[in-house]
Amino acid sequence: MTDCAFTIVAKNYIGLGQILEHSLRQHNPDVDFKIFVADEFENMPQEFPSSIIFAKTISPFTEEEWRDMAFKYDLTEFCTCIKPLCFQYLMKQGYEKVLYFDPDIYVFSPIDEILLRLDQYEMTLTPQVVGIHPVYQGEHPEWAMNVNGIFNLGFCGMRNSKVTDAILDWWQKRLIDNCFADRSVGNFTDQKWMDWMPGFLGSESLYVFHHLGMNMAPWNYFERELYMEGESIMVKFRTDDNPQRSDKLVFLHFAGYDYKQMEQGIISRKRIEELKEYDDLKLATDIYREAIVKQRKLFDEYILQEYSYGKYDNGTPIAAFHRRLYHGALGFHNTDPFSTSIGSFYAAISKKGMIIDEKLDSLSRKNIQGLDKKKKMIAYLFRTLFFLMGYKRYVLFVKSLYFYCRPELHTFLIKYPK
Repeated sequence: MTDCAFTIVAKNYIGLGQILEHSLRQHNPDVDFKIFVADEFENMPQEFPSSIIFAKTISPFTEEEWRDMAFKYDLTEFCTCIKPLCFQYLMKQGYEKVLYFDPDIYVFSPIDEILLRLDQYEMTLTPQVVGIHPVYQGEHPEWAMNVNGIFNLGFCGMRNSKVTDAILDWWQKRLIDNCFADRSVGNFTDQKWMDWMPGFLGSESLYVFHHLGMNMAPWNYFERELYMEGESIMVKFRTDDNPQRSDKLVFLHFAGYDYKQMEQGIISRKRIEELKEYDDLKLATDIYREAIVKQRKLFDEYILQEYSYGKYDNGTPIAAFHRRLYHGALGFHNTDPFSTSIGSFYAAISKKGMIIDEKLDSLSRKNIQGLDKKKKMIAYLFRTLFFLMGYKRYVLFVKSLYFYCRPELHTFLIKYPK
């Protein structure tokens, strides 16, 4: 028992995690695989595959600490905030090398090179982009890459050692309160923290893969092109601004794809609408689609399960603003945030009219009608403020808006319990 890979899912994506497991074990039968489930079943099924572990059962956190994180973080944030403790658990089980893969990854060939690097290095990471592009053509703007982090944490490999034990302890402590996707303060879940690793570990302990076939993903499609060489899918630079080379496709990160549509044989995305769908991607996306169709029974078994931590105890959905407002409202942290009883956090925000039957968690042309018109109205409002305030006060006012862009800073809207 030396090597293990794992993923983390909410219970509705257990099947997707199993499809990842099958793809990895097809090429790497000697590597164990575990699926950590972040939330819970209200009515626990009698049997589960042996690869499934419920994260709460191995958590070092108290019930109150777990509940606090489950409420203040959204689904993605919560699944990523427990990543270090999953690494720690597997290392305590005796695994020498532990690899994390996001559940929407598919493995196309052996991961031998990753395991080989971990013989020498403590940790391996993959950057979002590996080429130097003087004229950047990526669909994700470079400023978003800067905020999201240099490395993509859809993958991370570690060797069991005192060094990684210290890193995991450091990482977990930060993720207790700082695993938000919050561009205003430069946080992006568990991922942004990995930018510290080159400084902590240096080239002696950290290996950064520049392999084109590792963690290929929508944000680097612009620089990587697929082609066939014999029976292998290969990857080369799509553009001519870097010296040409090629690598075998090892794993591709299908972030943002609509897996339910894939089950119907249709390749589509739920996000990154502007992303180019290059023809060569079919070499990989067709295989992934066929894998989901073929294993649709696994996919369907849990897909209709609702996220355990997505609603208050009366069934009302928890909005993203509620989660962040609760995080700032320290006076409620000794209560059950999921409760709707008298004196609860829910009661406080309900009194202020913050419980509405409308989703406000994201802004886009998809969910905001007349977005351009609304932007013009806001611009008109700011012009009016400029006229009323004058240049000096207006500049100071605009700067002050930074302090109010985070929901945590709006706790003055609610009354804390006595």
